[in-house]
Amino acid sequence: MERWTTPAEQWRANVQRWVDAGIVTQAQGDEILSMQRGDAPVDSSAPDVLSRSQELLSYCALLVLALSAILFLSHYWASIGRSGHLSVALLVAADALIVGSTVVALGGGGARRLGGLLWLIATLGVATSVSDVMGTGAQHHHGLGPLVVGVTVLLTSVFLWRNQNRPLQFLSAVTGFILTLSGIATVGRVHATPTQLALFVWLCALVVGLASLRMIRPALTALVVAEVGCCVGALSLSFPHHLGGIALGIMTTVLAVALGVVLERPLVVAIGGLGFFMFDIRAFSIYLRSSNAALGAGVLGLIIVCVGLWHAAHTVALERRGARIRVPTTVDNELLVSS
Repeated sequence: MERWTTPAEQWRANVQRWVDAGIVTQAQGDEILSMQRGDAPVDSSAPDVLSRSQELLSYCALLVLALSAILFLSHYWASIGRSGHLSVALLVAADALIVGSTVVALGGGGARRLGGLLWLIATLGVATSVSDVMGTGAQHHHGLGPLVVGVTVLLTSVFLWRNQNRPLQFLSAVTGFILTLSGIATVGRVHATPTQLALFVWLCALVVGLASLRMIRPALTALVVAEVGCCVGALSLSFPHHLGGIALGIMTTVLAVALGVVLERPLVVAIGGLGFFMFDIRAFSIYLRSSNAALGAGVLGLIIVCVGLWHAAHTVALERRGARIRVPTTVDNELLVSS
């Protein structure tokens, strides 16, 4: 799908051409634009089974249930032993997985979000179970415990994610990937320099960002993760190599702001602008050491953030206003043709 590589303005032009040709109705065209802007999944047309209030009530009930279980088990946790810990973890994982799958099957955005949270709890339960099974035996093998737990989290998250619009599962898969790489480096006794580690983080984040433009779902979550990862990598590089890290960070954040403006993603613009603000401040503090220069850097970063957010919000507002105007016009044209 070219939902991200195609600029938002081109999307609107294409959809309006389909509406004018009678391929889709105006309402369907607005839904297409809404799906493209929000990176909604294919089945986003399904009605929401859970209303906002019901979804919020479900989160509150889940929180109360979790707190109650923690307070109850805390009195017996030390006495039930490892087998008891394993039983509790497996029970939580199984219940959260079954209930989460049932909720997701209901359809709708609220059900997907609630089911994703339950699946995240199930992933945590599975990882805890594996950790309990390994027990103290993993302590004799330095790094083996984090490696096995990381692989477990990665495989479970990827199985539940399956490249669908499930942000929490994607984030847990990224966490599992980081734990797995950390475990592999520890077991293999890989000693990377700070420069190598920073460049590796930046390159991995860049690959995720490029893949999010066409392949990875949810694209917005993947792009935000890539943006943050590139900023972390460039910032880490700026400590051993000031000029290289700052230049890499400024280049990355400027490209992120430009991409966010073109694709009309305010969150991408905001994170890119804040990243530019951070590297701008660091550049002035290292090379100029002036309070006035630092103030100027701060003002410049804020201007970039505000201009980018205003542009994205203004374009979306114009789109919605145009949609409201086009509907009566279409109806009037139909009446003229029929008469």
